[in-house]
Amino acid sequence: MGLSEAELAERSGCTVDKVRELVRIGILVPHGDGFAARDVHRVRLMQAFDEAGIDLGVIARGIEAGKLSYENVGVLLPEPAAFTTSYEALAAEAGRSPELIRRLVRELGLPQAGAEDRLRDDDVPVLRELLTVWADADDDDLARIARAYGQNIRRLVASDLEIVGNSLFARLRQSGLSDEEMREVARDLGLRVMALGERLMVWLRGRHMEHEVISATVQGTEEYLQQLGEVEERERRPPAIAFLDLTGYTALTEERGDEAGADLADRLTTLVNQAAAAHGGRPVKWLGDGVMFHFPEPSAAVLTSLDLVEQTPAAVDVRARVGINAGRVIFRDGDYFGRTVNVASRIADYARPGEVLVSDEVKECWSGDGVRFDPIGPVALKGLRDELVLHWSRAPSARRSRSLRLRVRRPRDGRPARAGG
Repeated sequence: MGLSEAELAERSGCTVDKVRELVRIGILVPHGDGFAARDVHRVRLMQAFDEAGIDLGVIARGIEAGKLSYENVGVLLPEPAAFTTSYEALAAEAGRSPELIRRLVRELGLPQAGAEDRLRDDDVPVLRELLTVWADADDDDLARIARAYGQNIRRLVASDLEIVGNSLFARLRQSGLSDEEMREVARDLGLRVMALGERLMVWLRGRHMEHEVISATVQGTEEYLQQLGEVEERERRPPAIAFLDLTGYTALTEERGDEAGADLADRLTTLVNQAAAAHGGRPVKWLGDGVMFHFPEPSAAVLTSLDLVEQTPAAVDVRARVGINAGRVIFRDGDYFGRTVNVASRIADYARPGEVLVSDEVKECWSGDGVRFDPIGPVALKGLRDELVLHWSRAPSARRSRSLRLRVRRPRDGRPARAGG
């Protein structure tokens, strides 16, 4: 049975008058028993055009002339669900508050286009299972897990669509196919891309889960054996946080345009991932003109950073500077927080192009040969109460570029210049 005007408006998050307007200009065509469920997507799409300032009359004329078609939107998206369960009903069933249910929906990033006091039917089973599995968790922990999935999955989906639009579909538009052939090929390609994306998410989650479970099991077992006195407690090196900043990134994008900036970001991503993985580190977040890293121990951070400042000019046309600090960090929602992170960021701000500056904590944890640490300081860093002694970290001569070997440090804060080689 089809949807009535009122049902279509409710599921689409619009008014009945809006539905009638779309019928009047020919964008919606009711059938004998009402509207199809997939017309919900069409209404939502037209509302998005409206909000973007695009005249729906122009869209209607394009559809009538066969130049525009949005039939594939309904094919590529799931059939819209009804809104029959209230927040209060699900909350009562789970023994939680309606406010928590609303908070979870927000953290998951779910658009609620229908009735404000009810949930979509296809959302309810997953929310119910989330509340059941995490029944012993408090509201904040539930919100954290919802936020972690919501933010990361949405970012992944948006990137997926952006990349496929600018590559596969862009080439398809240049293929010379007729409009009808284009729609058919685009529909099939879209379905395959979506199916692959779902498979990739499940597969990669499993592969990463393997690594994390084994790592957590080893750590937990070692701590337990230490408590029993079966093994001696090892001296643990603190983790390290590094910030890499690209000098001249803004000027480059201003000079060459946004496309050049995006291309630079892609090249930097490849370089950063390769360099960090070689020493057991990982990028935590991208900051527009730089990146924040986490390393399990400081020596790895130093080696990675020396590699990056050497390789960055050739790879991305600009120079890099890095600040590193070591110490306790707080991990939450995929990110790291605390004084260690803040100090590392300030050290990076103080560094000059081509420099790797490290804190005393990093220098004291160094294990290895061939890297020289020249003291700088005490240094007053912005936002920090006490001055810090920093160290200029330099690679052995075989690893250093000619420009780095011949550098001479310029004075800082009135201090005399010092030879850099």
